[in-house]
Amino acid sequence: MNIAHSLQRAGLRSWFALCALAAAVIGGCGGGVGTGGTGSYAQGTINGFGSIFVNDVRYDDTTAAVVDANGNTKTRDDLRLGMTVSVEAGAVADNSGGPAATASRIQYASEMVGPLAAVDRTNGVLVVLGQTVTIDATTVFDDRLAGGVAALAPGQLVEVYADDDPAGGRYRATRIEPHAAVTSYSLRGIASQLSNGGRNFKIGSAAFSFAGTPPSTLVEGGFVRVTLQTAAPGSTQWVVQSFVNGPSAPPDGQSAHVKGLISSFASAASFSVNGQAVTTAGASFPDGSAGLALGVRVEIEGTLSGGVLRASQVSIQSDSEESGHGFELRGNITSVDLVALTFKLRGVTVSYASPSLELDHGTLADILVGRRVEVRGVLSSDGTQVDAQRITFDH
Repeated sequence: MNIAHSLQRAGLRSWFALCALAAAVIGGCGGGVGTGGTGSYAQGTINGFGSIFVNDVRYDDTTAAVVDANGNTKTRDDLRLGMTVSVEAGAVADNSGGPAATASRIQYASEMVGPLAAVDRTNGVLVVLGQTVTIDATTVFDDRLAGGVAALAPGQLVEVYADDDPAGGRYRATRIEPHAAVTSYSLRGIASQLSNGGRNFKIGSAAFSFAGTPPSTLVEGGFVRVTLQTAAPGSTQWVVQSFVNGPSAPPDGQSAHVKGLISSFASAASFSVNGQAVTTAGASFPDGSAGLALGVRVEIEGTLSGGVLRASQVSIQSDSEESGHGFELRGNITSVDLVALTFKLRGVTVSYASPSLELDHGTLADILVGRRVEVRGVLSSDGTQVDAQRITFDH
């Protein structure tokens, strides 16, 4: 990435913060913000804690309402690295620690809960509910899966957070965790090949059937979330128990920051990201628009209007940029393992064993329960912990 490109990326962050601040005074940036324009909305993956970081913005989750995909009440302690979330928050402000806002509502949602039908550890490929799931250097594994992919085996029940990549016919996992026994499985994906009045359809190459009246939201090429019987009759077709409503649409006028894979593509002017409709009329493209296509990872700033994200700026994110992003964690140490040279922070296991570890305002002797620290690091090779590169002690 050249210097100009880096400055453009920095400008994207600054524009978002300034636009959100200006919304309350002048009605917004790049097309105007209506009622509720002092708020913000984000969709992406949790890539840090302190409270939580999503798309490089720090959201204070202290007073936020936290819910799962079904709207069940949860707590901030249920949030984990690699989870895909939607965040409703106040205006984003730029401060000394970077862009920040106070979250009012956080909803996390996995793409599937079901048994592993196949595990290819060598190539990092799984099959769950008839869907192909790929693992890469950005996939976070729950630390109950010691060794990461090596801990997975056919028949094991897992929950997978992922980006749906229709271009590759796969889900790209962002987090995998073990799951307790359930009475039904769940899946979110793009419906295709609807027949019999929508009672038969496919998600990926897997077939599904429904006995009742399908909802109006079940359309060709649209996202659906379903609960499933725990056995596929004859291993050929999954039976849908119910269709689950997706997250409620965020209010119009919100400044929005969305990051994900392009899930449908009509043109560079009109496409969807993880099911969110996007229009780019008048937007700028730091990386150009020629590279936009189905399955490409993008980061978009803009304003929500009528359920459509009206982009002001669209950037393309390469896989190497995504994998090299790293993690930032801030908070109080809750436990220390002096033998393994690890500690816990917001449920994340952090290793401080690296010989090249940098320490600011403290020494290894200051790694104590209750000590407030800021950690910058990368995902370990098995994906179960963060290997600290720098630890800064609060002083």
